[in-house]
Amino acid sequence: YRQTRLGRDAQPFTMYKFRTMRVGSEVGGVYEAQGDVRVTKAGRFLRRSSIDELPQLVNILRGDMSIIGPRPTLPDHPWPIEDYTPEQRRRFDVRPGVTGWAQVNGRKTVEWPQRLELDVHYVDRMSLGLDARILLKTVVRVLRMSDNLNVAATAPAVQSPPREEAA
Repeated sequence: YRQTRLGRDAQPFTMYKFRTMRVGSEVGGVYEAQGDVRVTKAGRFLRRSSIDELPQLVNILRGDMSIIGPRPTLPDHPWPIEDYTPEQRRRFDVRPGVTGWAQVNGRKTVEWPQRLELDVHYVDRMSLGLDARILLKTVVRVLRMSDNLNVAATAPAVQSPPREEAA
């Protein structure tokens, strides 16, 4: 499965994953709910075990991603790049990762504004020691299969500016 994501400097790249949903399922929204019928039986296992992320090793070899860093976002989700604050945009100062600080501190249970804060926290404190801690916590979370289901919509709707009415 190929999907356009935003990488370092908010540049688009093609990210690879194993397909876990039926073709065309993205039309129904980007969040998987518990018992979501769009997810295939094999896909449920792939997601719970995080095996669906393995093809991202190709992205690492190509230089689009690293093992650790903020997860790459969709071009318009959680909101368009223009709607990120300057502080939130700092998450794009580094290469995105297969796992990151936000993933080991709540993963899909954390709302997007807080995820972005965690991403910037990582950018500000990048170090070999922090990367080792994230890697260890990731292994534990994957083995426990924890925090890998969306329990609620974590991206608040962005308010569009009011439209001017024609006279």
